[in-house]
Amino acid sequence: MQVRDLKLLKTKKGRDETGLFIIEGEKFVREIPPQWRVVKYIAAQRYAKAHDIAEYESRAECTVVRDSIFDSLADTVNPQGLLAVCEKQVFGMSDLAGDFFLLGENFNDPGNIGALVRTAAAAGVTGIILTAGSGDIYNAKVLRAAAGAVLRVPFVVDITLQEAVASLRSLNIPIYAAHPRGQDTPYSLDLRGGTCILIGNESHGISREAENLADGLVTLPMANSTESLNASVAGSILMYEAVRQRMIS
Repeated sequence: MQVRDLKLLKTKKGRDETGLFIIEGEKFVREIPPQWRVVKYIAAQRYAKAHDIAEYESRAECTVVRDSIFDSLADTVNPQGLLAVCEKQVFGMSDLAGDFFLLGENFNDPGNIGALVRTAAAAGVTGIILTAGSGDIYNAKVLRAAAGAVLRVPFVVDITLQEAVASLRSLNIPIYAAHPRGQDTPYSLDLRGGTCILIGNESHGISREAENLADGLVTLPMANSTESLNASVAGSILMYEAVRQRMIS
């Protein structure tokens, strides 16, 4: 892919058609795990003048471009001057190991997706599942909010809720769905064994179908007539309750 074509990767359609995506920022570029293929590095002239880019060239070609061209490719307001073009990976449910999962149903907001992925990685989640209709995990805002965690936890996308649940059932993994009118609190559940936390759409919550498929509907105690929490916050609390229980078991 030529430099002039990289603007395509700023759109989901372009990422889907090429199978490529962009990671921006020196820290995140340096932390790309070896199992992710880097197709090309792009450096702004200002970056190349201040840094030795030879360290990147051992992994992939590094092209230096004018600062104005780089800034047109970047997604941030004040870009550092370095990005990597990487090849997307496709995971299936059979690629997910372990017993601790996060399942997002029609989860759309890039900031929320990224925040949940980041928390999931920190909490030791072994697989992330986003149903069809969820946002693009390769979106630049997701990648930035996740702080590189998208590259550290295997994830399955564009799967139906029914397929995801069937696979988790085959592994004997109970599914606990966040719900404002749930019968259980996370503190009354045993989350030390196999666990899947299900988080629904930011505006509408989980679907009626998800309610029926879940093994339990979980609510977080809230004072002052607060109706609900941000989806990524609720998901983070539930994941870390599982962490707490596993640490003391």
